[in-house]
Amino acid sequence: MKKYCYINGKIIEESKACISPFDLGMLRGYGVFDVMCATNGKPFHLLDHWNGLVKSAKDLQLSLPVTREEYTQIISKLLAKSPYRNTSIRTVLTGGISPNGISLPADPTFFILLHDMDQFTPPEDVYKKGAKIITDDYMRAHFSSKTTSYIEAIKNQKNRNALKAMEILYTHDGLILECATSNIFMITDGILTTTRNNIFHGVTRKVVLSLARKNHIPVSEREITVEELLSADEIFITGSAKHILPITKIDKHKIGTGKPGTLTVKLSEIFHTYRNNY
Repeated sequence: MKKYCYINGKIIEESKACISPFDLGMLRGYGVFDVMCATNGKPFHLLDHWNGLVKSAKDLQLSLPVTREEYTQIISKLLAKSPYRNTSIRTVLTGGISPNGISLPADPTFFILLHDMDQFTPPEDVYKKGAKIITDDYMRAHFSSKTTSYIEAIKNQKNRNALKAMEILYTHDGLILECATSNIFMITDGILTTTRNNIFHGVTRKVVLSLARKNHIPVSEREITVEELLSADEIFITGSAKHILPITKIDKHKIGTGKPGTLTVKLSEIFHTYRNNY
């Protein structure tokens, strides 16, 4: 089965793609990225993902080498070659090839990879039972941008696996922030609350907030203390691959009844109906 990707102006077989070892993405981890899902050949909220990528690129003083229209066309061509039912679209923009390993060159490196989204989606039984997450005292340096620097997340994967956790929740100064690859929500007394500051605002987070408001569910965006979170009635995390994933345990603390909550289940049903009809 041939797999295709886009790199620096061309769609080629994935096995033939290569990046210079002098690229700032390799030497310094200098780059930004986006992950978007597509179901039945259609990208989910492409414009929101594009806008997020543009913002992240601007924050790192990088210029995207394609327009939004060109990007849309490239994605369409790649999806036509995708062998997957649900496709993950990973877009990466790095600093490019630097002559001295520190100067930012004029031409960045830009590539798009396709993956089987199903390999990133948790098993169905996890959604029925709820998942565990663990905490880590950490705040990303460039939290408003989706950078390729995932040192903290990757170095903690062995610990996450050993503790049988689904995600890592970053906390700082007694406040919760975001998960390594997700945003987090809590429900207390029927109010849906999520963090606003010092985090990356994911597309799924945006969609969930919009759907909640449209369905007359009270919403609050504010600071949340660790103590508040642990005493919440319900908790869930959101992401392109996770959608809405119920959380029933944080470290050694049981959340609510220890089962996915009623409002979480309702929001998940609303989200999946919206996504399937998008």
